[in-house]
Amino acid sequence: MVISFNTNGLQQQDATTWTDPRTGDVAKVQVAQGTPFPGEWLRDPYALQRGFAGMYAEQGCLIEVELVNLGGVTAVRQLIKLPLPNAPAGQLFMAMFTLAKAPQYAQLMYLAKEQGMTGMREATLMPQFGFENWTLPHPFDPQLQSRLPFHRGDDPAFDAQFPDHPLSRARAFTWNVGRYATVDPAFAAIPDNWNA
Repeated sequence: MVISFNTNGLQQQDATTWTDPRTGDVAKVQVAQGTPFPGEWLRDPYALQRGFAGMYAEQGCLIEVELVNLGGVTAVRQLIKLPLPNAPAGQLFMAMFTLAKAPQYAQLMYLAKEQGMTGMREATLMPQFGFENWTLPHPFDPQLQSRLPFHRGDDPAFDAQFPDHPLSRARAFTWNVGRYATVDPAFAAIPDNWNA
C-alpha cells in the first residue's frame, strides 16, 4: 500500500477502499499516472490556492487547501464540496491528500455525503448572520464564481456544533487520520513533481 492509515472502525471493501458502517463514508487510496496539477503550484502558495479554487469551481467549491507533511512527504491537503450526484439536494464533501511524484501521483481520499434531511447545518447557522451576509467571496480568488457558494457555514469553528455533519467528518479525517498516515518508503523516495 502506497499510503497506509489508521482504519480502526472502518470495514475494508477491497485492497484500497474502506467504508464506515455507521455513516457510509468512504476512504480510498489510489495511484495514477500523470500530473494532477502544475508543478509551480507547489512553489507558490497563492498559485496553489487560486489554482485549486479554479479547478473545482465548475464542479462545486474548494473549501480549504494547503501544503502539509504526510508521512514525511509533501502533500496537498484539499477539502471540497460537491452537489450530491443524482439527487435534487444535498452535498458530498471530499477530503483529499495528493502526493505529486514524477511521473505519477497518489491520493488518500475521504468522501462523506449528506443523508436524510439535508442542509441542516446551513439552516441552523444562516439566521445568525442573515441571508445577505451568508455567502462570501472565495478567499483564494474573490472574483471566482463557483457552482456551490463559499459561505460562513463552511468555517471549522462550527464543526464542534455539528460533529456528525459530513463536512465535520471529512475535515476531522484530515486531521485525526491523515496526519498519522505513513507513505511507502519506495514511493516516498521518488522525486516530487515540482517541475511539471
